Amino acid sequence: MKIGRYDILDEIGEGAMGTVYRARDPLIDRAVAIKTVSIEQLRQEGPDAESRFLREAQSAGRLSHPNIVTIYDVGESDGLAYIAMEHLSGATLRDIMNRGPLPLDLALDTAMQMAEALAFAHEHGVIHRDIKPGNVLVTADGTPKLLDFGIAKLLDPAAVDRTQAMTGHAMLL
Repeated sequence: MKIGRYDILDEIGEGAMGTVYRARDPLIDRAVAIKTVSIEQLRQEGPDAESRFLREAQSAGRLSHPNIVTIYDVGESDGLAYIAMEHLSGATLRDIMNRGPLPLDLALDTAMQMAEALAFAHEHGVIHRDIKPGNVLVTADGTPKLLDFGIAKLLDPAAVDRTQAMTGHAMLL
């Protein structure tokens, strides 16, 4: 099975809106995760659902940070809208928390790295708006990664410039 140029290897998970697959990008021979949603389902969700899906790719795609999932591509293929992103191995913070209390060092380290990721996103005009343990994946090496920018808000670039200028000015005082 193929979605766009990607060779689908297996299913990673399924949610209310769509399915996530592990795939291979044949152009660069790397593993990717492909988040898919039926275009028909998007249309049934309402007039802005398709633009929300695109906004997820645009929101995360403009960010390059070690604690934010990397977006590689977005497109449509055979009735599916898809986002191709970095394939990550690990467990969600929700899954880890369900096993029992987090060790203090893991809790503090994760909170600090997520705060840095969110600050970076805000500096670049992206407000995530769905921060929860299920949207943080802790990789096999222990790095937390922020996922799912599906309801993110993109700020007007002029407003971001004004905020950054005001922050810089306040720091000089």
